Amino acid sequence: MKIISVDIQSEFGFFKKPDTNEIVYITFNCIHKPAILGILGAIIGLSGYFENNIFPDYYSKLKNLKIGIKPLDMEKTAFQKTIIRYNNSLGYASKEEGGNLIIEEQTIIKPKYRIFIANEHPEFEKIYNNLKSQTAVFLPYMGKNDFSLWWDNFQEYSVSEFNFDIDYQIDSIFIKEKKIKDNTSGQITQNYFDIFNLLKSKQKQQNNITTFIIFERLPIGFNEKLKRYDYEEFVYTNSIFNKDYKIKNLYKINDKIIQLF
Repeated sequence: MKIISVDIQSEFGFFKKPDTNEIVYITFNCIHKPAILGILGAIIGLSGYFENNIFPDYYSKLKNLKIGIKPLDMEKTAFQKTIIRYNNSLGYASKEEGGNLIIEEQTIIKPKYRIFIANEHPEFEKIYNNLKSQTAVFLPYMGKNDFSLWWDNFQEYSVSEFNFDIDYQIDSIFIKEKKIKDNTSGQITQNYFDIFNLLKSKQKQQNNITTFIIFERLPIGFNEKLKRYDYEEFVYTNSIFNKDYKIKNLYKINDKIIQLF
């Protein structure tokens, strides 16, 4: 396996949460896999949405692509956000008197992410060539077509699976293992995420580095029958894990460890 990465960034970003019923549309803090597939699809020229209930070409062709995600340049534990108000005064914009539709969106300021991409996919060569040459067939954007993005820092890595021979730190977001009860014994699996799996880092304490843990429920793909997102619980932390805690799909690239999903 080979892995490449690029850093994508924009002045603003918006990844709408579809399950919110608030006056203000809310955004996910971290970019998610379906959004990344849309970005890569635009870069290599795969088509988007044309018809309701029909998945776009980019998703159908890229859904099995293995990726990893690392937020970059966040302030503390989240990107800075602001509320942007849009006022549409066209007569057909709203059934309300005056035809004035006001939309408020929570918007990420200067989102930036490192995207890792594995080469085990038929479309990888196109993705590799376009990312390396900074060429896009269609304009990619950060969740909304008002927020065009750019990328840089193209890197290639030699890869090996992590063998859990030492305590470790994960340099990307990763899927939180769930509690699973054994139907025979009634015991709960020992591999689920638990705060006690984390070790204190003396080096971080000595350098006055704040330890953080971020939890976020993010889309990982689509339920193709129900036509809605499938979700996983993700974790992003700079904490150190005990080597006995074995997280799935970890890979070592240079001196870093990431998860691909």
